[in-house]
Amino acid sequence: MLAYGAAVALPIGTLFLRLLFWEYIPGLPFVFFIPTVALLAVVGGTGVALLASIVSGVLGLGYLSVPSPFGPGSQGIWVGFATYATVCAILISAAHRASKLAAKAVDAAEANAAARESVLRAKLEMAELAVARGAAERRLEQVTDALPVFISQVGRDARFQFVNRAYEEWFGVSRHAINGQRVEDVIGPDAYAQARTHFDLVLSGQSTSFEAKVPNASGELHDVRATYVPNLGADGQVEGYFGFVQDITEAKSQAELLAQRERHLRAVLDSVTDCFYAVDRDWRITVFNRAAERYYGLDQDAVLGRKLWEVFPAHLGSVFEKQLQQVMQSAVPVTFEAPSVVFPDRYIEMRVSPKEGGGLAVAFSDVTLRKVQERQRELLIHELNHRVKNTLAVVQSIAARSLRDSRVPPDAREAFEGRLMALAGAHDLLTQESWEAAQLRSVVEATLRPFDLEHRIEVSGPDLRLRPQAAVSLTLALHELATNAAKYGALSNKTGVVGLSWTISGPDRPMFRLVWQERGGPEVTLPKRSGFGSRLIREGLVRELGGPVSQDFLPEGLVCTIEAPVENLQATVS
Repeated sequence: MLAYGAAVALPIGTLFLRLLFWEYIPGLPFVFFIPTVALLAVVGGTGVALLASIVSGVLGLGYLSVPSPFGPGSQGIWVGFATYATVCAILISAAHRASKLAAKAVDAAEANAAARESVLRAKLEMAELAVARGAAERRLEQVTDALPVFISQVGRDARFQFVNRAYEEWFGVSRHAINGQRVEDVIGPDAYAQARTHFDLVLSGQSTSFEAKVPNASGELHDVRATYVPNLGADGQVEGYFGFVQDITEAKSQAELLAQRERHLRAVLDSVTDCFYAVDRDWRITVFNRAAERYYGLDQDAVLGRKLWEVFPAHLGSVFEKQLQQVMQSAVPVTFEAPSVVFPDRYIEMRVSPKEGGGLAVAFSDVTLRKVQERQRELLIHELNHRVKNTLAVVQSIAARSLRDSRVPPDAREAFEGRLMALAGAHDLLTQESWEAAQLRSVVEATLRPFDLEHRIEVSGPDLRLRPQAAVSLTLALHELATNAAKYGALSNKTGVVGLSWTISGPDRPMFRLVWQERGGPEVTLPKRSGFGSRLIREGLVRELGGPVSQDFLPEGLVCTIEAPVENLQATVS
């Protein structure tokens, strides 16, 4: 707006100056407007110059055409005006061209600035990409260095382009010394000869893998597994390959050790007489030893890998399936005996245990002969028991008839019959255990039951499995103690009680100690003579059990202490 205001004001100012200095500056007035138009053309451009030329022309014509624009002498006015218009046109045209040139210059400058900005931005982006690429390469290097695998990138010229730290440690040189070197020069001619065919194969575009023995920097041979993968370019052509090499020396050593152990286990399993087989969690047979082959008449190659129920369909629905399913689900081992479902005339004992990681281990043996022998022994024991009972009955009958004589004291007859009944009770307990052993608590309860109808005998102590002779000796001793307590001691009144307790102590040679203690009965006095029962307790137990026996006749009640090494009482485990 200021430029256009100047385009009006400057021509008016020019005319004002012409009026003031007419006398001193001759010439046509249009000449005075040309500098104004030229100045405005330069400063304001085409539009301002055009407005200034029009205003100047109007003012000039208005001033010179007075009194008549077409009268005499007016020709010079129009010639001057035409000249002025021509000059103004030239000036305006020049200003227009200058404006275009300036615009082009500005555009060029802006284009140059934009280009410089684009270049700067491109350089910045390239720098950022370089930084990001460097960071990515460092991360990739860190990852590959952390892996226990030899990782490399090789070009078609068979030269290393990249290796990880494992190569440095293996060959004892830096990766920078390896990169750019030929593969053959780095790994050596022997290793290269082993891998040459695989190099050719991967460069043809095929992945390949193999195992070989290669030396390290110290010359030690190691087993390695190598895998080569083609490196394809954007056009799909093979530009080289990626190598992945793993040291499997330790793994192969462990595998060989495991194979040796498996062979040893196979030899052990094949040498045992018990039949053995194992199944996995899917019931597929994984082990089948020689004894099982002989028992079933099957070769292990015919059963390995097959499901148990396919090989032995007779097991389905039997006690064997029930027990095996139970162990598979509960992981708790079981042992049981049952008639064979494959050979009904046979009897087997089976032990089923869970395997670590799933599956079962099954061991069994044919116990048909043992079962037959057990049945025969049971028959013999029953027959012997029957005959012994008959013998005891005969002895009891003879004693009863013999002791009816009035000269025999009633106490003697009762004592003999009681001892005979106690001996029969011990015999019954031992018969139940096939004369192998008897539980101490069962012996105590059976012997004292006739004397403890009012529950005045307090019993405590750990259970112990007694040898047959020890069970008989303790039975007779306890019978004598209880008989005396019932006649003369704590059980002879309504208030007395008996405490019977036993303990086992001593880590090196455990000792058995039994204490019979009476209290609350009549006052006790030392007997004037020693009867058969006392001699049986003192002499018989010492001789049979190999330990001291003491009887203290205290006023408040009898205390009898029996001691013996546990090994003299305890039955051996068969």
